[in-house]
Amino acid sequence: MGHLMRYMAREEEKRDKKYSDCALFKKILGIFSYYKTEAISVLTVVVLFSLFTTTLPILMQQIIDYFIKPYTDASSLEFILSGFRNTFVSNYNASNIGILTKSISFMIPTSKNEITNSLLIVGAMYLLFIFVNFILILVRTIFFAKLGQKMIYRIRSDLFTKLQYLSFDYFTDTESGRTISKLTNDVDALGELLTTGIIDIFADFISLVWILVLMFILDINMTLLAITVIPLLIIIAFFFQKRVRSAYRRTRVAIAQVTSNLQETISGVKVTKALSREERNIQNFKNLNKENYSANVQAAGVSSLFMPIIQLIAALGSTIVIIFGGYSVISLGTLTYGKLYAFLEYSNRFFMPVISLFTFYTIIQSGFASAERIFEILDEDPSVKNSAKPFFPKKIKGLIELESVHFRYQPKVPVLKNINLTIEPGKSIALVGQTGAGKTTITKLLSRYYDVTEGELSIDGINIKEIDLETLRRNIAVVPQDVYLFSGSVKDNLKFGKKDATDDEIYEVCLMLGLHDYILKLPEGYDTDVKEGGSRLSLGQRQLISLARAVIANPSILILDECSSSVDPITESLIQKGINLMLRERTSIIIAHRLSTIKTASQIVVIDDGEIVEIGSHKELLKKKGKYRDLYQTQLTSNLVK
Repeated sequence: MGHLMRYMAREEEKRDKKYSDCALFKKILGIFSYYKTEAISVLTVVVLFSLFTTTLPILMQQIIDYFIKPYTDASSLEFILSGFRNTFVSNYNASNIGILTKSISFMIPTSKNEITNSLLIVGAMYLLFIFVNFILILVRTIFFAKLGQKMIYRIRSDLFTKLQYLSFDYFTDTESGRTISKLTNDVDALGELLTTGIIDIFADFISLVWILVLMFILDINMTLLAITVIPLLIIIAFFFQKRVRSAYRRTRVAIAQVTSNLQETISGVKVTKALSREERNIQNFKNLNKENYSANVQAAGVSSLFMPIIQLIAALGSTIVIIFGGYSVISLGTLTYGKLYAFLEYSNRFFMPVISLFTFYTIIQSGFASAERIFEILDEDPSVKNSAKPFFPKKIKGLIELESVHFRYQPKVPVLKNINLTIEPGKSIALVGQTGAGKTTITKLLSRYYDVTEGELSIDGINIKEIDLETLRRNIAVVPQDVYLFSGSVKDNLKFGKKDATDDEIYEVCLMLGLHDYILKLPEGYDTDVKEGGSRLSLGQRQLISLARAVIANPSILILDECSSSVDPITESLIQKGINLMLRERTSIIIAHRLSTIKTASQIVVIDDGEIVEIGSHKELLKKKGKYRDLYQTQLTSNLVK
């Protein structure tokens, strides 16, 4: 089992590697285009926040150089005033940071008392900076949350909408649990990337650029020394890129397998109980859960190794600043204490966005791994879709023609071979044959779950590929052998194919099928909640409701696939009478293994190994002494033995 799961994981990883990082990034940015106003608002707040917070070290530099350091070293007040004024005024025109210096030049003191007052004013300004910073953080957080949730809502809605219109083959080839995992786990991971990742990355990038500009303004040589570690950071990032991406891709595959197994096990709980498979299921789940555990431990291991290395390199950059900055202050005298403080602050702040960018790197890789799986669905091209100019028939009469139809689910494995069949409007035909002969496949082609591989299938003389898909399916109702009812009341399920059906229409059909009395015996009658899959009802009751649901939709073509196979003989007799009434003046196709239920069909078509071998009425086929008679005799003998 473990080997099989690892093989499936490898296969899914291969499928996931269909987008480059650049292509994925463009697709992710495309999500922001739906919310341009909100995105611009967030980015504006981010820019303001980044620019505002970087002014604090400059303010502290002024306090240190012009208030604290001169006052502690000078022998007289005049020295403080002279140095303060000279530096403020002379540096204003020469320095690009003069804007801030000029803005507080009105505080230049002329006496010791004024120094104290100026310090109080500067302190008040500092508190004001902190308060504005708090407001910006609050606004940014609210804007982030609102924009992020809108995007998650959009992605999940788009995914669900896409799934509604994907072709039938997607659902037969893809486990439902994996699809559910993409709608839940992968959307959450991508949402984290959108809300915590990309916007914060943009904020950090703005801060990084602005801080780098300020560092160059303060001291070019010191800045060049500080950024010597950047190439090393880039090399490390490229080294870890594939490893982190691969590790997080494995986690997405692993959690999808766990979700798929949970969905399958819960759905098949009756079979589990009947066959006493509890211990086997537990062991299977343990294997999958262990695989998920191993994948996440591996991803965490890669991330835990990655971050300390990045922090170590960043610390190396700060160490270089401390050593050479201290030397410049103490030995060379080319740097003031205030500038050294500001430079150290900017150096730390410079590496903080760098570290944050690499911290988000794991979020990015996890988000990209999920984005691959999400866009795989969003970019899925349905194999069955409307033509460029679909035809919208006002009414479908029900003439069905199959001309030299061939069909294969898989290449080189034919399921239907050279099917030629005409069903006149208002007539009913029965398809019979052994299991796997191709009977249900014909009805799937008629509903355009799949398109024919070769030949032509038409309704009322029009190739069904040219008929609008929604119009086509609205005029065809299928009662499958495997009945599924949705959570909700009995009445909700009966109206599923026709939401505007009146109560009188519902009661009329249920009375005709002999279903009305069954429903009234339920705890709340037509308002009884059937639960998921109709679990509160017997299989026979579910089949009756499914049949009534199809009839209430009032289709032009009705397909009945073993719709009475799970009811008792008395109920079956009642259903058969109702079916005979429903089939009047309505084209219908009946698939049945109980040949006694199809004697009244206009035609009986016998299919064997994907080919039509006999066509005729019940009596005609018995006279031919062919395949149909063999099936009939076998079934008759079996009933006699019983």
